[in-house]
Amino acid sequence: MNWTRAQVKANARLMVKKNWIMCILVSLVVGLTTGRMNWEYQVDLESGFDTVFGWGEYYYYAGDGALLVRLWNLLLGAGWYLLRTIPLLLAGAFFAVALAVLLGNVLEVGAARFYLHNIHSRGELGDLLFGFRYQYGNVVAVMFRRMLYIFLWSLLFVIPGIVKAYEYRMVPYLLADNPELTAHEALERSREMMRGEKWNAWVLDLSFFLWDILSAVTMGIAGLVWVGPYEDAAGAELYTALKAKDGMGWQV
Repeated sequence: MNWTRAQVKANARLMVKKNWIMCILVSLVVGLTTGRMNWEYQVDLESGFDTVFGWGEYYYYAGDGALLVRLWNLLLGAGWYLLRTIPLLLAGAFFAVALAVLLGNVLEVGAARFYLHNIHSRGELGDLLFGFRYQYGNVVAVMFRRMLYIFLWSLLFVIPGIVKAYEYRMVPYLLADNPELTAHEALERSREMMRGEKWNAWVLDLSFFLWDILSAVTMGIAGLVWVGPYEDAAGAELYTALKAKDGMGWQV
């Protein structure tokens, strides 16, 4: 049985409406822990140096050597700044990866469990903890393998990384169905399910473009109260449709 984009989105809307508040909470938690919601800031590098090292405008008026003095201090300051910040950046990157591997990825599986559960009944907030309660170590390992493969393919070029992301898109849902799947089994099953469907899935994602614009215009408010849950629910509906197409039994 082939699925249609219109049917997937219609079912997703109904799913969100029947359990709206819980969908908002689940998508918000996962969005915050997986980096889908973030804030950006800019730093003025030279003014930052001036603040850290106490440089002042007197360098511009210190005599004939003022420019050389400022350049020399800028180089020294930059060196010390890098020595102080690179370890912090590396520590921050390590912490972010560890957070994603040990928490964010597991919550993503829990959110998949919630939305799959919500299709046939009413998902519960406790579904978010599914990956922590059942086969936590295996869930961490499988999701890490998925993340690593997508990252390595992305190093070749952007397009291969995107293709692999779609190829392994069903892994969280497969683990939500059966957390005992090995990494090889989960990745291979996802590849089979997405064979011939990657383009259709991309078009499905693209159909949310105007909703994403609305979310941006409303400073994320629309994304929080509707767009995020709507997209997450559509992902679960897509998985269900592909399972039916492949004749896979329902386990949740």
